[in-house]
Amino acid sequence: MKTTLKNTSICIAKLLFNQPGKISIKMEDGRLFIIPLKYFPELQKLSIDKRKKYTIVNDRTILFAYSDAVYHLEDFIGFEGKWKER
Repeated sequence: MKTTLKNTSICIAKLLFNQPGKISIKMEDGRLFIIPLKYFPELQKLSIDKRKKYTIVNDRTILFAYSDAVYHLEDFIGFEGKWKER
């Protein structure tokens, strides 16, 4: 299921942890969001190996195997209050 906004797919392709202290979210359309982990202390506490154990659900939700938190794309790009409106 792909969600579209102005004819642009908004789907997470994968996560990267190749920069110290940051999470990179690669989108299927080629965009790349790089966010400091300091805003996500639960993820920051995990080792890099544990961060790499994740599942993308419904193209925009991320579940980490070693975390109880549920993250939505909007949490990372500054629209955390909007995810309920989808």
